[in-house]
Amino acid sequence: MSGVLGMYASMRPITTLARPFVAAPYIITGLETLRDPTPRAEQVAPTLKPIVDRLDWLPTKDPETLVRIEGALSLGTGALLMAGKFRRLTTLLLAAQLVPALATEHRYWTEDDPERRNSERSHLLKNAGLFGALLMVATEPRHVSRRAPRAADLRRQTREVRIRAGAETKALRRETAAEIRNARREAARQVRDVRREGSRRAALGTAKASKGAAKVSMGAAKAGQSAGKGAAKAGKGATKAARAVRTSKAGKAARSSFGR
Repeated sequence: MSGVLGMYASMRPITTLARPFVAAPYIITGLETLRDPTPRAEQVAPTLKPIVDRLDWLPTKDPETLVRIEGALSLGTGALLMAGKFRRLTTLLLAAQLVPALATEHRYWTEDDPERRNSERSHLLKNAGLFGALLMVATEPRHVSRRAPRAADLRRQTREVRIRAGAETKALRRETAAEIRNARREAARQVRDVRREGSRRAALGTAKASKGAAKVSMGAAKAGQSAGKGAAKAGKGATKAARAVRTSKAGKAARSSFGR
């Protein structure tokens, strides 16, 4: 790339110097045609008229008007080429303007004078060479500036940064989603464990309460049995006491009867 840049940098003064030489004939020819189009119109009229008659879309078929239009176009494109503006477009237009000249001018084979024939052939070959040079300039690769590699590198780096940032963002989103899912699963598991522990404790409390109630009922039954036994013992004691009282009374009665 540095070799290509160096080549273009070294050729830039040459192309800048060559542009006026290529544009000067078109500018001069355009000015002369605009000032006096009659000689050129008379020269190209025999060849131009049959072609113009077949083209219905042309705004006019007057040879002088068409020659003036061609002169204005030649002057404008020559000035643009000299200024270095729209180089590819101007060279294509200049090459297109040479096509009618190659077809209608310098018809050396119609000349009988050898010197004039050689002169016309020389002019035709010069126009053909200029036509080929313009085509070469119009189709050559675009100028590679020194900023182009830097701009390309910046675009590439920007694209890589965007791709890397997008990949990191996607990975972060996936990790966040996985962490959220794991947290939800852990919370659900803890809730289930808490519920199971609560159910187990409630069952244990219920069992303990049942055992306590059973113990209370058993205590009450034992107390009832003890009370029943005490009552029975008290009843027996009372019976014994009543018997003793009756026995004592009977003894007293007997002793009193014996004493009389």
